[in-house]
Amino acid sequence: MQKKSLQNYKTMDTKKEILLDVSELEAPYPLVEAVNALYALKDDEVLIFRHRMNPQMLFQNILSLGLQYEITKENENEFEMRIYK
Repeated sequence: MQKKSLQNYKTMDTKKEILLDVSELEAPYPLVEAVNALYALKDDEVLIFRHRMNPQMLFQNILSLGLQYEITKENENEFEMRIYK
């Protein structure tokens, strides 16, 4: 099982990173931009999503598209996650 985790990590390292920083946008634009990016996400890409808060409404979209995510930063005014297939 450990070997599989390392392999998945290595695979994610080889994916092209797409940065989407919506931290300066007002609602509903962060969600709109994020959903558009999710639909455009390719198998060999990982979306780095940055916002000023935890995007609660985005998680349902991520899961319904069969995508995976990993929260990499969550502070008072800063949130970042990686989203991938």
